[in-house]
Amino acid sequence: MWAGPPKNHYSQMVYENGEPCWQGGSRTTTVTLTCGTETALRLVKEPSKCQYIMDFETPVACQPVLKQRGVHSEL
Repeated sequence: MWAGPPKNHYSQMVYENGEPCWQGGSRTTTVTLTCGTETALRLVKEPSKCQYIMDFETPVACQPVLKQRGVHSEL
């Protein structure tokens, strides 16, 4: 599920109800997408049991330059 702030809603994903965790509960993961020149997993943390935080860098997360409507360019 997308869970970023209103101005950048697609900057964070939350995965809940994952595989069962040792001694009960289910795994959850929060993935934050940040702008970068390469696609790479930059950080993984487990701040509490079976709750994971990941920082993922990708050019896809960079804010696009608004294009004029009807203008199309190709190489």
